[in-house]
Amino acid sequence: MRQGHHDPNDRGRAIAATQTRARASSGFDLRGAIDGFWTGFHKLLSDERDRGRYFLWLPVFAIGGVLTFFEADTDPALWAAVSAFSVSLLVAFLARSREAGFLLAAAAVALSGGFFASAMRVEMIKAPILQATTRGLATGIIESVEPRPRGHRIVIALDSLSDLSKDARPARVRVTVGNLGGARAGSRVSLEALWRPPPGPVRPGGYDFGREAFFKGIGAVGSDPEALTVLAPAPLTFRQRAAISIDNIRNRITSRIVATVPGDSGAIAAALVTGQRGEISSGANDALRTAGLYHVISISGLHMALFGGTLFAVVRFALTLIPGIGLGRPIKKWSAVVALIGSAFYLALSGGEVATQRSFVMVAFVFMAVILDRQAVTMRNLALAALCAIVLVPESVLGPSFQMSFAAVMAIVAWYEGRSAGKGEGSSGGGLTGFIHRHFAAIVATTVAATVATAPFGTFHFQRIAVHALPSNLLALPIVSLLIMPWALIGLVLYPVGLDSVAWQIMGYGIGLLLVISREIATWPYSTVVVPAFSGWAVLALAGGLCWLAIWSTRLRWLGMIPVVLGVMLAADPPRPDIYVDAEGKAVAVRGPDGTLDLAGVRFASFAAENWLAADGDSRSVRDKSASDGVRCDRLGCAMRSRDGRWVSLTWSYAGLREDCRRAAIVITRLIAPPGCRDTALVIDGRDLAEDGAITVSLREGGLPAMTRSRGLGVRAWHAERRVPDGPPFVQPPQQSEVLSRNIDMSSGAFVEDSESTDDGL
Repeated sequence: MRQGHHDPNDRGRAIAATQTRARASSGFDLRGAIDGFWTGFHKLLSDERDRGRYFLWLPVFAIGGVLTFFEADTDPALWAAVSAFSVSLLVAFLARSREAGFLLAAAAVALSGGFFASAMRVEMIKAPILQATTRGLATGIIESVEPRPRGHRIVIALDSLSDLSKDARPARVRVTVGNLGGARAGSRVSLEALWRPPPGPVRPGGYDFGREAFFKGIGAVGSDPEALTVLAPAPLTFRQRAAISIDNIRNRITSRIVATVPGDSGAIAAALVTGQRGEISSGANDALRTAGLYHVISISGLHMALFGGTLFAVVRFALTLIPGIGLGRPIKKWSAVVALIGSAFYLALSGGEVATQRSFVMVAFVFMAVILDRQAVTMRNLALAALCAIVLVPESVLGPSFQMSFAAVMAIVAWYEGRSAGKGEGSSGGGLTGFIHRHFAAIVATTVAATVATAPFGTFHFQRIAVHALPSNLLALPIVSLLIMPWALIGLVLYPVGLDSVAWQIMGYGIGLLLVISREIATWPYSTVVVPAFSGWAVLALAGGLCWLAIWSTRLRWLGMIPVVLGVMLAADPPRPDIYVDAEGKAVAVRGPDGTLDLAGVRFASFAAENWLAADGDSRSVRDKSASDGVRCDRLGCAMRSRDGRWVSLTWSYAGLREDCRRAAIVITRLIAPPGCRDTALVIDGRDLAEDGAITVSLREGGLPAMTRSRGLGVRAWHAERRVPDGPPFVQPPQQSEVLSRNIDMSSGAFVEDSESTDDGL
């Protein structure tokens, strides 16, 4: 080679070396970092795919479809739901050979499937809802009877209601009566009462009793009933006879338990066996809630697992004692079959509530896995159980029971999977000491996992954090596992032969210990923290982060901390409305200058007021005198100052309404305000409440108040038809005798003496 000639390859290598030295000197290669991140990310995704973790996201997307359906302002058309599901299935089939496209299409199938299941469920159970409050005579067959502290709550399958036609008559009504007069489930009765449509939420975004009643087939609720009259019996369908027989058995067992074990211990024992919680005292309920143990008296996955698991273990042990059977026959599968049948009986006996149905589905998958020689407790089985529950009862997704139960089980299964992957078993040595160490550590770890996983949902629904829930559950769960649920099973087995009293007494003793623990922990400092209600977006972020942490099995899971942190930030400082208005305009809560809520009209809507205080993170009772310190009332209404100094009036009469329209900045009334009132004040009247239900108002500095409505833009199947009242014409000027200067001086808030009114408007 001639001197001075340069090889092009040498030049390229020199440039590459120069770039390498430059990157080294700069200390960071952005492109290389990005490439390395994506390479590692795809590698982790491939590992998750190989482990079959993609499938576990299907119920998550299906839940998204259910939530989308229930967030709609009006009922989606069934044909639209069917079309979306069909198209997504077709796309998934066409994209089956392309991994990325198929994954997206599968997510769309799950999303549209949850939406479609919800639409089908509504269509299947749709029944008339009472459209307007009416007093009338209801005639029908009692389907269920539940003892309550002040009587019995009954559900009646209607033959007639007042003069309503069949198309307008609800299928079922519910009412609490003081005396059954010899009636029981299956009796045909007549009853006069004041019947109302099932109420909606007491605040926007709150619990919707009307929706729950709709999915139970209840189209009206009664109050102020007359005496119950038993009529001549009527022919029953096979389904009615079966349901009524089970309800009568439930009531007989409840009476037997309560007679054997007096007090709250017997009431709770009956609740755990038959699902009837009406006789539990408010003191016991409050102690269990404060200690974080209220889930113990609600039949859920824990109780179904203990009941079925105990039955499985007892049958299997009994079969091993039979010569020639234990070693030569599949007694494990036989025991699983018996346990599955027994769990189905427990489901029927306990009332078949949605939460119990979902718990049965989960336990059924475990026993089916045993029968089919598959691993029982896996995340895949949990996903299958969740999909089954979503298809059968999609409305359960909205309730705390579904959310908390699946979150707890998901966290526990994820912990066991991580423990197995880390080969944690056997690390504590052998012998009795090692056995105790391993199992105690497992109890502690699973309790911690379940408590942390359920905390976001419990706080979202109940606005309370049981600070000492971890120690209380660590003390309580062994009692539930050894002294309560196994003896519930034994009591049911011995009940037909009349030898069950000892079982109920032992069960009652265990429940007594549980109550002692609850009441003791309830006295600890800071036992309960009340927090303001946070938005659905916060709980969605927390739930999404929890799913990400539990479903993925590689380092990819730690990205789930991002939505968890976001959810905590959103939940830490939620917006709080300044005014709450009852759906019937009988009560309000106004944030005063001191930042706390002042309540007016509480005696008309104490339940709504309790919910408002809880949603505001306020631990005061509605009976607390400080809750009405800022309120000034006369017999025509009340007035109070808002946090920005404006006067807010709650008016019950037209005489007071005319005056308040001139003097208050915000007027709230169940009556119909005259048109001119809206020129001088923000008005929420009978028309607004009939249209929108409960309303909240947020005051803005220098701007118009923002209102949030319970109903939104449309009406769902579980809402009564909107009937806006016309009200008086307001065409004649008021007579002098009808005008009353309010007995409240809104300039000072003091009472003054004025003339009497001839029109109280009530």
